[in-house]
Amino acid sequence: MNQPEIKPPLAWRPDFATGVAIIDDQHRELIKMLNQASTQLTDHSPLSDVARIVQGLLSYAGYHFQTEEKLMAEHGYAQHRAAPAAEHIRAHRAFAEKVVAVKAQIDAGQRIAKADLESFLSNWLTDHILHTDKELGAFIRDQQNRAKTVHN
Repeated sequence: MNQPEIKPPLAWRPDFATGVAIIDDQHRELIKMLNQASTQLTDHSPLSDVARIVQGLLSYAGYHFQTEEKLMAEHGYAQHRAAPAAEHIRAHRAFAEKVVAVKAQIDAGQRIAKADLESFLSNWLTDHILHTDKELGAFIRDQQNRAKTVHN
């Protein structure tokens, strides 16, 4: 009897592209990490394995957020688009707080359903890329194009 195909929770899609190579590369890495977590974890995985994977995702997300926030500063995002910049940073902090809370729950010996964890992570990342990060990418590309025009 054939085993059912295991479908990763998230796949890179062309509409995820922000047009900023470093952001897109890091998004691909986050998606890869989510998919690896999906294949490695079950609802019965040892809590230590779940904690290790969640910590890895949290660490990489933190690195990614630092990259985005550095790009925001370099391109004057807050000066030109104060509300979206503030919301973007707030979204990063809220995500990190949620993942820290999940990790604390796991560290306390409480299970989280694999489907719930996958759903939260993939839905948040998809929404964040398609809205917040795409807006940032468009701004950065616009700033880069303006700089090229000035220098030509």
